[in-house]
Amino acid sequence: MAAARAALADGGVVVGHSMGAVIALRLAAEPGRAVRAVVLSGCFFPPARNGRTVPASVADYARHRIAFVAEARQRPATGGPRRGTAGALGSLVRLALRPAGFDALAGAVRAPVLVVHARDDHHVPVDFALAAAARRPAWTLRVLDRGGHHAHVDDPAAWLAAVVPWLRAL
Repeated sequence: MAAARAALADGGVVVGHSMGAVIALRLAAEPGRAVRAVVLSGCFFPPARNGRTVPASVADYARHRIAFVAEARQRPATGGPRRGTAGALGSLVRLALRPAGFDALAGAVRAPVLVVHARDDHHVPVDFALAAAARRPAWTLRVLDRGGHHAHVDDPAAWLAAVVPWLRAL
């Protein structure tokens, strides 16, 4: 977080992916921080049922976990977890267990926010992004048809087609 703080100039645009998107929200929420805009790509969002029953939600999430494992087996090994991963995951678990904490963080952001999420993201199901964006009407949501959790890498043309016009419109 300290490195991100040092790198962010006032009036800058913060782009974060996955856990980095939560860091982007934290930066933008800091008092006195002048952030022009925030782009959340494949962001962590608290679990959401979106009107489904608990059994339907659990079954859907189980399907995502199975797809996540299958996807992970196809990706090349990265050499194991990086330093700080356990602590970062712990902070996400706390936000998942206390969605009001995530909503408070999101509510503290005054800059425009763009959420870019792929339908086939099995790390964070798209329903979670839909629910979070619905609670924040000022946010802009772009759902990509494909790209998985790493849409900016796996389908960069679609990701850029969602992000660039939004940034230009600012």
